[in-house]
Amino acid sequence: MSVNTTLTDNGPGSKDAWAWHIGALSTLLPLIVGLFWQDVSSAVEVWWIYPTYSHCFLVLPISAWLIWEKRDELRTLTPALATKALFMIPFVLSIWFVATIATINEVRQFAVIALVQIALLALLGIRVYRVILFPALFLFFLVPIGQYLVPPMQRFATWFTDAGLTLLGIVHYTEGTIIQLTTGVFEIAEACAGLRFLIATVTLGVLFAHLTYRKWWKVGAFLVACIVVPLIGNGLRCIGIIVLAHLTDSAAAVEADHIIYGWGFNVAILLAVFFIGSRFRDVPAEQEHVIASNAKAVPHRSVVATAGAAALLLAAGPALAYWNENRPVASNGPAFAEPLALSGWTVLPSEGSWRPAYANPDYELNARLSQQGSAAPPVDMAIVYYTRTREGRSLISSTNQLWDGEIWQAVNVQRMAAKLGSQPTDVNETTISSRSEKRLIWSVYWMDERFTTSNLTIKLLQIKTAFTGSEASALIAFSTPIDGPIEDAQERIRTAVASLDLPRYLIAEGQHPIVSDSSD
Repeated sequence: MSVNTTLTDNGPGSKDAWAWHIGALSTLLPLIVGLFWQDVSSAVEVWWIYPTYSHCFLVLPISAWLIWEKRDELRTLTPALATKALFMIPFVLSIWFVATIATINEVRQFAVIALVQIALLALLGIRVYRVILFPALFLFFLVPIGQYLVPPMQRFATWFTDAGLTLLGIVHYTEGTIIQLTTGVFEIAEACAGLRFLIATVTLGVLFAHLTYRKWWKVGAFLVACIVVPLIGNGLRCIGIIVLAHLTDSAAAVEADHIIYGWGFNVAILLAVFFIGSRFRDVPAEQEHVIASNAKAVPHRSVVATAGAAALLLAAGPALAYWNENRPVASNGPAFAEPLALSGWTVLPSEGSWRPAYANPDYELNARLSQQGSAAPPVDMAIVYYTRTREGRSLISSTNQLWDGEIWQAVNVQRMAAKLGSQPTDVNETTISSRSEKRLIWSVYWMDERFTTSNLTIKLLQIKTAFTGSEASALIAFSTPIDGPIEDAQERIRTAVASLDLPRYLIAEGQHPIVSDSSD
């Protein structure tokens, strides 16, 4: 076996240099946490509340352990400065600020971790950062990302379960995410989508691949397995639970869900993936013999100046965000304060089991509309209005719900051409079902004087209007029970929508007319 010999720059002042550089980092990193505390605390809150992201508590200890394993190599190096890295701070802060305007927490948190990378690079130098590159980049797994994967994973699990039951010859009927058997009704709920298993497997899989493989094609193949196997495993789990319930009883299936899937099933699959992967491990890299050479330490004042410059640059982002958060904006509140009156309709207080739950709207209008002279079921309406987007007040948020998920399940979603007043546009038509009722919902967003059904369009408009004005946004939703043909429910909503003067609530005097954004 050959031995590699390298020259290092471990000079007599190395310990003193490390003390100054680590001291500067020990000041700058807590400053980053303090300046971006809202992003840090929201991430930790997600780790604590949602079991899907509980593994994030292990990321910091794992990263610290990986750096500790590099201690012998780090002793041979003298830290340096990479001041050019500071030029990346304004770029990262601009991304963070745009994500703040668009209320995209994950992008903001990724930006904070990127600022930590810049601090490490700037105050330790390129050679030291290269040694700790993987532990440093592993910190990106602190960001609780992936919630947007739940709907497609839910649909995949439903499709996989439906196909599996068909192959097993079990008679069933699937509508949306509801699977009905002769022995019971089952829902592939969000918790059954398998996101928790997928994210934990990918996180541990990246660590395993780093420690086990040296060839990139092996790393890629193993990470693909860490994505495919959890998806298939979760589908098999759903099939197993339903088959068990079909052959025994639902209570046993629920208990099996917590024991087999929560502990046994996941761990068994994870261990199997890692065991098979370990059979293809690469030979560890050869250790190097180190010959030390003298290298000059960076002057202390340069270390302090670099840390100070980084601190000033970092503070600019939160300062700009604070100004944007607290500047005055126009309000369209008077229209919401006036009593609602519609020709041909009796307006009643909103009641019943359906009502959108949106966080902290500036204004809200909820009512139940009963058509005069008709025995048809009433139409419930809701307008949720935000004067502008800011922290905790956003039209698009993972906490906002168009219906209570504890009561209702979506069984069908489609795009529908409609008219809001005299304005033609598209709306999202959703059929939801509970144990006792089935309802139809028409919903659409409004922002920048236009209607749209696209979440992405709203996010882009949030960025645009932050610089051009007219930042108000709203959800408009109508719902009615389905007590006969769905066409009857559609006609009731269509009639109610035509009777409502929406511009009165959405458009302030002197603004442009509403237009439709049917291209999304």
